[in-house]
Amino acid sequence: MLPSHWPKWTVILIGLALAVFTILLALVLEPAAQALMPWPTPTATLPALHYAAPQSRECILCHTNPETLRQTVTDAAELERLWIDPADVLSTHGRLGCVTCHRGTGGTTDLAVAHQGLVKDPTLHFEHECTLCHRNLPDEIPGDRLRTPHSSVVHGLAQGVTCSDCHGAVGHGFDPVSGQVICPMNVCMDCHKTRNLPAELQDCNACHIGPHDVAAVLSCSDCHTSTQRWNEIHLAVHPVELTGWHAQIDCFDCHDWPNFGGLRYVCSDCHKRPHDFGDDNCERCHTPEGWNK
Repeated sequence: MLPSHWPKWTVILIGLALAVFTILLALVLEPAAQALMPWPTPTATLPALHYAAPQSRECILCHTNPETLRQTVTDAAELERLWIDPADVLSTHGRLGCVTCHRGTGGTTDLAVAHQGLVKDPTLHFEHECTLCHRNLPDEIPGDRLRTPHSSVVHGLAQGVTCSDCHGAVGHGFDPVSGQVICPMNVCMDCHKTRNLPAELQDCNACHIGPHDVAAVLSCSDCHTSTQRWNEIHLAVHPVELTGWHAQIDCFDCHDWPNFGGLRYVCSDCHKRPHDFGDDNCERCHTPEGWNK
């Protein structure tokens, strides 16, 4: 309440003063409020991939037709390399179109013009384009029990290694990840040896995630002898000598998968006594060469 002797227009002056004070206070506090306010990180704009499947028709007509290729290629090995199975054109990568990844000039039947600026291995020059789609690259693939060097490759720690070194020509029928073609281990080993890469090639755990819990006492090479087939084994350690028929059966015909449990290493672990006489110590009468020996 204002004093009774004040003029009524004093209220207007007080209101104007308060408004000016409020505006000045806001101007002073705004920079401080902005400085304290958390600002969201802007989302990076992904580069656009030049989709050139419509310009790849002439490429496909030539490279899927052996007769057309023979008009310009005489070497049998080169002909095989350049030929593309028509089914591969319909694969996920094939539908991107030849010109999209390999560049060159699309939409022309002139062979010289079509191959101007052609890139044989796109991952060697445009590796970042692969990661436009393949952004979540795992360092472990549990389903295949494999460890992969994706982080090292993507972040440039593995110098000179490209996607195609492991994944092959993905648009041309070779794609170990899809399971259509199995990439044998000697491909990995040969590559590491050629490039003198310190890959611990003798350490199976560098690439493989073992399913067993015996790693504390056994290494993979104690049992597994092949780099091509995991089930080719030769036991270096076993608590019971495996002779006769015992040497011809698979490990998990007797042991529990995957950790080799469930055995006391007596005959009755696997064999049921068919007669009433005697006890479970079958070796009193029988030998591993056969039950009747």
